[in-house]
Amino acid sequence: MTTAPAATSGRATEGSARPRKFRPEVQALRALAVLLVLVYHIDPDVLPGGYIGVDVFFVISGFLITGHLWREASTTGTVDLKRFWAARARRILPASLATTVGVIAIALVLLPPSLVESWWKQALASVLYVENWALAAESVDYQAASNNPTAFQHFWSLGVEEQFYLVWPLLVLLAAGLWTGARGVVRAKNPAALRRILLAVFGLVAVASFAWGVQQSSGADPVAYYSTLTRVWELAAGGILALLIRDTRRFAPLRNTLVVFGVAAIVIAACLYDDSTPFPGVAALAPTLGACAVIAAGRTSGPGSLRSVTESWAAQRLGDISYSLYLWHFPVIVFFGIYAGRDPRFTDVMVLLIASFALAIASYTLIEQPVRTARWFKADVRMLVAALVAMVLVAGLAMTLPWRVQGTIEQWDSNALAAASEADESIPEGIARDFAPFVDGSTAISPNPIKAAEDKTPEIKACQAGQRATVTSMCEFGETENPKATVAVVGDSHAAMFSEPIITIATERDWRVVTYLHSACPFSAGPRSGDTPEVEACATANAGTRAELLELAPHLVITTYQESYTLAPRGGEKHAGAEGLAEVWNELADLGSQVVVLRDTPHAREDIIECVTENYADPTLCDQPREDAFRGRATVPAALELAPRVKSASFEDHFCDETSCPAVIGNVLVYRDPNHVTRTYMTQLTDRLREVLPASF
Repeated sequence: MTTAPAATSGRATEGSARPRKFRPEVQALRALAVLLVLVYHIDPDVLPGGYIGVDVFFVISGFLITGHLWREASTTGTVDLKRFWAARARRILPASLATTVGVIAIALVLLPPSLVESWWKQALASVLYVENWALAAESVDYQAASNNPTAFQHFWSLGVEEQFYLVWPLLVLLAAGLWTGARGVVRAKNPAALRRILLAVFGLVAVASFAWGVQQSSGADPVAYYSTLTRVWELAAGGILALLIRDTRRFAPLRNTLVVFGVAAIVIAACLYDDSTPFPGVAALAPTLGACAVIAAGRTSGPGSLRSVTESWAAQRLGDISYSLYLWHFPVIVFFGIYAGRDPRFTDVMVLLIASFALAIASYTLIEQPVRTARWFKADVRMLVAALVAMVLVAGLAMTLPWRVQGTIEQWDSNALAAASEADESIPEGIARDFAPFVDGSTAISPNPIKAAEDKTPEIKACQAGQRATVTSMCEFGETENPKATVAVVGDSHAAMFSEPIITIATERDWRVVTYLHSACPFSAGPRSGDTPEVEACATANAGTRAELLELAPHLVITTYQESYTLAPRGGEKHAGAEGLAEVWNELADLGSQVVVLRDTPHAREDIIECVTENYADPTLCDQPREDAFRGRATVPAALELAPRVKSASFEDHFCDETSCPAVIGNVLVYRDPNHVTRTYMTQLTDRLREVLPASF
């Protein structure tokens, strides 16, 4: 995260005191913001809303940048875009590109092959300052603890700011053109007119962006978190403040109250918000207005003043290195997570903090400050050309990441192709008995573990609703013109895994298959536990699905879900969620539908793909103990007892022996992530499903 240098803050107004060139309260805000983000990234449980530190940075940037542009435009009637963009490049690019180079260099040596694909793409997006849109395109939930982030993911906020720096001076230039009029005469005696124009323009941007952010956040779209369109209102708020604020020492008690209120709003939001808070939008008002309040209060004094804290040596020095600390802390944490494979303990946290601060201080001292003050970079054109050349070179370096494993990818692709060509449609005889890898003697795995995440059926994936969708859409497969029967497949992404072999059987038997697939949404009359937008959306969607199924009256309903989910209890039921599951099953049985509940597949270890890519020749090192693979699955058996007409089928013997659940069976990779099975392996369950599903109705 970055903001403009403190030396550019303040503004001149008619009748006001001369603007201060340095605002220690802004430096202190920087320090607070980076600490919130740092703690959040190290341990979200300690500060679940620490991500709002980024919003504080946005306000600071909007305030300082707008103040600079306002002073130039009100004095000259225009904005020197070349000089402005060169100054931004001089301030931001050196440290960010140095961080990118450092992370790529480490990744070239240490990064597991399975992570290369996502890392090089995000490295490139970071160099181009479009990481926010790259993440938005992938619909990555930044606040979800289940993410496996790259060391570049935090560059999303720099992308938002760089895009702001590109467009904001153009808006000021447009306003200045309206102010000077057709003759281009600077109306120096009436800067208030320019201020009014800017306030109108910035106000429209802020209102439109805020409204869009509220709509997107309430609509549960994860893109909202990263989108510049939903974030620019926070920068605009700082900009509007820059046009309104006056440097004054009057009203000391009021200003003291204001700064306390501002800090309290930020800290309380950081403590109370979490990953279930719809964000940004209305919730973002607390950190945004809190930051505005601290800046508006200015340099306080007397009773209630926080000046002793905000102007302390520690706060000011932390503010100095806040940008570099923001850049370096996240790669340090991510690399620790990759190689430790666990959450940091107390001693680990100390090491992470020391490493992060050491790198930040080095970056600030050896890169940020020298480039900002070097005479060679003062020439605007030279700076812009140097910035462009540096970005091209670092982008080229990012492209070397996939080259590092290209030979491995090609070899494993060849292995996977050979293994797939020899594979049967069902699990080969004997493999289900001993589960040994490479029983044919060839060290080949299909699919390629590096590309395992792609091993799913696109048509089925396209039919799967997102976690925050309030409607589960229906898709049709198999015989749709003159079917002998209608079969409904209902559930979450684990139901989607079973869909392809079910569709294969349905096609053989002239059945019509309709799917109601919804990510992280078990089909139940009761909700998952928790109070989150995802839970609420799932409950709403399930109600709609129940109504559609009652109208459809399918001959057969096949359902399953990820059984490790915790469902909300009803009253004092022993197994939370059992009654809700049984209710929808019995409802369908009353309708005359046959209901088959497929028991969930076992879970793999959390680092399954990384483990297999690192142990390709001996994937048995990645097997999961059977006890861990089936942990916490008492709800479905309890629900089946409440729904005696419902049949169930288990596939445990096709995944596990008496002690463990292998990562590779025969030459087939079982998992594409810790809890989803590859399409290649699921198709080998077709024969077992033929036995489970009724042949006729």
